[in-house]
Amino acid sequence: MGFKVIVNNSEIKFSACHFLKEPLKCSRIHGHNYYVSVEVESNLNEDYFVVDFIELKQIVKSVVKPLDHYVLIPKLSRNLKVNVNEDEVEVLTGENKRYVFPKCDVKFLPIEATTSEMLAKYIHEKLKINFPGKRIVVKVEESKSTTAVFGDD
Repeated sequence: MGFKVIVNNSEIKFSACHFLKEPLKCSRIHGHNYYVSVEVESNLNEDYFVVDFIELKQIVKSVVKPLDHYVLIPKLSRNLKVNVNEDEVEVLTGENKRYVFPKCDVKFLPIEATTSEMLAKYIHEKLKINFPGKRIVVKVEESKSTTAVFGDD
């Protein structure tokens, strides 16, 4: 393909809390300020763009904004039992932990775990809808030294 654009902007971020099955430290509820960058590669369009930077930033922001300031719960987890009622979400883990959250503070995601890797894949899948036929790579940074990457081969 040859041409690539990258948006790596400190405005493309979200803050959220989650917990993982392993390692033990990460099984405790905790949060991150996630920063997202996206690479899009393709041939140039008739206006000599891979994609318009402004449009790309707006679309990426529209995908990550719904995650901001929520407790992220993976709907496809095999390790969690989730009970939802009118006002609350109860989450039971395999480690005999029980969390109860206000329903309005929870965001259910169609993923197996809320790792940075799976968040990158989730964002990638959302972006593919908007940019069919283009090669996309998504990076999710959860700290200055840790970044997960998911993209097209």
